[in-house]
Amino acid sequence: MAQIWEYIKIALMNIKSNKGRSILTMLGIIIGISSVIMVISIGNGVRGQVNSELEGIAGGQIAFYVDSTRKDTTVTFDQSDFDAIMEHVDHVKGVTPAFSLWGTAEGPKGDFDISLAAGTTGLQYRASEPIIKGKYFTQNDYDSGVNACVITEASAIALFGTTDVIGMTFDATFYGVTQEMRIVGIRQDSASSLINMGSGMDKMVTAEAPLTFVGNKYGFYIDDTEEFYVMADSTENSVEVAGEVLNLMETRHNVRGENQIMMQSFTDVSSQFDTILGFITIFISFVAAISLLVGGIGVMNIMLVSVTERTREIGIRKALGARTGSILLQFLAEAGIITLLGGLIGIFLGILGGRLVGAIAGITPAVNPAVVIGASVFSCGIGIFFGIYPAKKAARLSPIEALRHE
Repeated sequence: MAQIWEYIKIALMNIKSNKGRSILTMLGIIIGISSVIMVISIGNGVRGQVNSELEGIAGGQIAFYVDSTRKDTTVTFDQSDFDAIMEHVDHVKGVTPAFSLWGTAEGPKGDFDISLAAGTTGLQYRASEPIIKGKYFTQNDYDSGVNACVITEASAIALFGTTDVIGMTFDATFYGVTQEMRIVGIRQDSASSLINMGSGMDKMVTAEAPLTFVGNKYGFYIDDTEEFYVMADSTENSVEVAGEVLNLMETRHNVRGENQIMMQSFTDVSSQFDTILGFITIFISFVAAISLLVGGIGVMNIMLVSVTERTREIGIRKALGARTGSILLQFLAEAGIITLLGGLIGIFLGILGGRLVGAIAGITPAVNPAVVIGASVFSCGIGIFFGIYPAKKAARLSPIEALRHE
């Protein structure tokens, strides 16, 4: 152990005596490690934030739909299916078809694009944000086909310049037909704007209304739908709910095992996103890691120069009885310490860079301790790997030939 510590001290003295050269040697390692750490930390931050946003939007939500690619399917869903789900499946908050309409909305403050979702009272559970003013449309409103819609805070401000809009109306046009919409409730805006960031969606009016009211105007009916949503009471119960609902629907429509009814849950979407982001992170990290290879070659080159410069020193040490293994370990220690120091500096700069980019983009980077430890070990390993050839060259020098070297 004492001998190893001696190698380390000698290596640090050599690095200190050649500061400029050592820093330039570390540069490739610093750039590579800092790039990898920054990319991974930002990637983890994006993954966590988007998953959190998705869970808030659709944490316990499962979509069921008819496989439209099959020409032999005869399945459509109706109110009796939705009633059966509420009656026979536990942990379900609501069930609703969701017809989406896109058009224009006109209010006192101007014209805007509008996205309108039409469904049953179960539609209220598709979003996690609460109703902060007024109310959601009731079952009685739904049964009666009442003109009642819920919009978001941002939508109210865009249309009217205020959120005190309960009872007010605005005109919405879909498929060339204009309809007056009466506001009964305001839904709180989403806490995160990540999904809408840069898409223009944050400038769109978002509304929800009874399918019975909208359907009568635009020809959508609950007894002829090919897609619906089930909202489980928690993300944890969504897998169990999904399986039970699928079995129930296949049994009711006599299509068990025929794969005519498909489903997609938050877990599926989250898994797909994680896979895509994982591939992107790996690819970018791979590109960034190329600089590590360049840095490693730089280490080998500098160590070869060091061997040449210290040939006489090596000859003296061998003449005084230094063993080949001692010379080998000394140069390997120097190469390993150079890259380890470069790796530690790179880790620090990578974490700092990740936080800076995160602050600009509104993302909280997540640094995995395992990645930091792995980067440290890897950077040291690069030095040892690329230092093997120079170290062997130094260790194999003939003491007589080395002492002749000027």
